[in-house]
Amino acid sequence: MMAWRGAGAVLTAAMILVLVGCATTPQAVPPQRTTASRVERVAVERTTQALSAETGDARLPWVQLWTSAQFPAALQHCVGVESLGQLSARVGLPGFTLSYSIVGSGSWPDEAESARIIARCAAATPLDDRVLRLARADWDALYSYELTTLRPCLLARGYHVSRMPSRVDFEQRLRDRHPWSPYDTVTVPTRFAWYALSDACPALPVALADAISAD
Repeated sequence: MMAWRGAGAVLTAAMILVLVGCATTPQAVPPQRTTASRVERVAVERTTQALSAETGDARLPWVQLWTSAQFPAALQHCVGVESLGQLSARVGLPGFTLSYSIVGSGSWPDEAESARIIARCAAATPLDDRVLRLARADWDALYSYELTTLRPCLLARGYHVSRMPSRVDFEQRLRDRHPWSPYDTVTVPTRFAWYALSDACPALPVALADAISAD
């Protein structure tokens, strides 16, 4: 009996070691992305082209992609900073109508410099307009994804997200070309923070994103 107890003690100790080893094994963490994705590069190109931007070497670095609700204010903020408050820009979506006016009474910025500022800011505030290009048949899938996956994902990471509109209101906003998005109230401090957040909480489900990419 004593020998049996000894064997049982050894077996128990081995089991404990196995369990401890399992509990302490670190989980593999996928490497954080450090370069722009194809979606992000296309967003920069579409925005700059739509605003007839000739950026040259004057391009400003972008931080995140903006929703259509955020984009006009983001562009105006950039223009105000770059022009030291001397230039005001107004942009209309989804057709990218742009107008700007010189606020100050001095000679700077002149028309040429104003155009360069608009160009730099167009490159620095890329618009994610993929939702505007979704087919009507995809609206139900978009609503379900934003309600059950995207909004909870952003909330879980500490971001403030407004309440989900009703399905009727959601679809009406899409018809009016002024869609609601859980990302409408989200801003991030750095490009790398954007990479991490957008990878964890994609703005579109894979199937819809792939469908748009295939267009």
